[in-house]
Amino acid sequence: MEKWDLYTKYREKTGKEHIRGEKIPEGFYHLVVAVWIRNRKGEYLISQRAADRPTFPLMWECVGGSVIKGETSLEGAVREVKEEVGLDLDEQAGRLLFTKIRGRDLKYECKAFNDIMDVWLFEYDGDLHLECATTEEVADCRWMTVSEIRKLYDEKKLVQTLDYFFCAMEEEELDYSHIIGRRVKGTVDRPLGTAHPRYPEIVYPVNYGYVDGVFADDGEEQDVYILGTDEPLKKFEGRVIAVWHRFDDVEDKWIVSLDGGDSDITDEMILGDISFQEQFFYGKLWR
Repeated sequence: MEKWDLYTKYREKTGKEHIRGEKIPEGFYHLVVAVWIRNRKGEYLISQRAADRPTFPLMWECVGGSVIKGETSLEGAVREVKEEVGLDLDEQAGRLLFTKIRGRDLKYECKAFNDIMDVWLFEYDGDLHLECATTEEVADCRWMTVSEIRKLYDEKKLVQTLDYFFCAMEEEELDYSHIIGRRVKGTVDRPLGTAHPRYPEIVYPVNYGYVDGVFADDGEEQDVYILGTDEPLKKFEGRVIAVWHRFDDVEDKWIVSLDGGDSDITDEMILGDISFQEQFFYGKLWR
């Protein structure tokens, strides 16, 4: 019986545990990992799911799975790699690429994920040892180039929820030092508590607006999430404390603190507050 810790959207452990296979209660999340392994030639380790897997049999994917009760995300990533493809990875060889909070994802037939997904990248140049795997979840594994992975995806042989690979994995390091720390003011066009104009099921738990006179790459005024109040606003003035960069869209979203302070606003708090909308995109938070 596999047990998971349950978390809030702010990645806080609730003290509750969950048994795999049961429905996750509304408002709770479990922690999952996706693990990409890359060699010095720029190839990625792709594994084929066993024929008897209940979902996506014989399709290709990266290593991944649920973090079990008591584990950290990194511990879960290393364990999953050992179980599925038999490799003993050095924890120091991995880095967290980004985190995505997933509720009910409209893109994939409204599937309810209810998870916090950490995407890891490990550098590894040793031999493959599928015979050392401790489970029989994987039928085959091999190194593939990006173009080979793209071919799998186009032929619908790659698990389709891994489509983020093509926009996120090779993402360059970005420099937002000219933005973070700026004092800005602007207009709130979607106050806290109001519904999205096109998707009324989405209700804004924070104020959302734009910076007056500053234009983004989409040609519209720069969008912002405004933190630091529980009241709906019409106007705002504050300091940019972070930038949410979407991999699969032209827009960046600035995170603005009304009081200008950010020492008590953690990454987890920001990701939780913006997840109501950003769960439908892939991206990374820059501080």
